[in-house]
Amino acid sequence: MSEQINQFIKEVEEAKVLIENELSINLKFLDIQLALAEKLGYEPEDSTRTASHNLTAVQIFEMLIDFNFPRETETVILESSILPEDAIRRIDEQRIKSKGEIWVIYKYDKDPLPSNPHAHNEATGQKLDLSNGNLYDSKNNYLGTNISKKNLELLRGKVINISLPKLKI
Repeated sequence: MSEQINQFIKEVEEAKVLIENELSINLKFLDIQLALAEKLGYEPEDSTRTASHNLTAVQIFEMLIDFNFPRETETVILESSILPEDAIRRIDEQRIKSKGEIWVIYKYDKDPLPSNPHAHNEATGQKLDLSNGNLYDSKNNYLGTNISKKNLELLRGKVINISLPKLKI
């Protein structure tokens, strides 16, 4: 079994180099493993099952060359807006930076769960129920944890143009 895993690691590392060179992006081993899991129909938490497919680096490359890997981005936070006073601004979305994290709230989010509206964590993809602080994955599965009432109230206090659900904690 460990030989199969070692071979999988070797093949993924080789495929990673091929994909990085072809797409001019930087990837991590986990990026490849999660992309393979998605292509093979596994949930992210079952991504280790991809090792059982005995894929070669070339096969992995061919499977993933058209995969939409997340691109590295950088968010720049300014103390005040650099837009002119009369510039048109979005009022259906709000980005909130709180304790080093960025949360996005969409006034007209097509997905009303877990609350309407709810917040999306840019870094993790987790969703935050703005009524009780519960955290969910991107498929609305409760993660068994929540943020504190203090932090929920802090985040909610920064929301300006979007009506929030009633606080339940």
